[in-house]
Amino acid sequence: MRICDLQSSSARLQRAARDLNEHWTNTKEYWHDQTSSDFEESHVKPLLPEIAMALSAVNRLHELLEQAERDLQEYEPDV
Repeated sequence: MRICDLQSSSARLQRAARDLNEHWTNTKEYWHDQTSSDFEESHVKPLLPEIAMALSAVNRLHELLEQAERDLQEYEPDV
């Protein structure tokens, strides 16, 4: 019995972060004034470490849930 699928969600978040970074890099080629710098500092840059921390937490949660699932299988009565 699978409790939940965190890996596919984690992969989607990683792809979204990579896409954001790529699109932002492309955008900066055309938008490079003070407003774009302010936007990058206040919105784009803070996201990357937050996403990294979220991915780390999701991966740890995935490990814990897998361990819990294995532990529960030991106690599951044969049906």
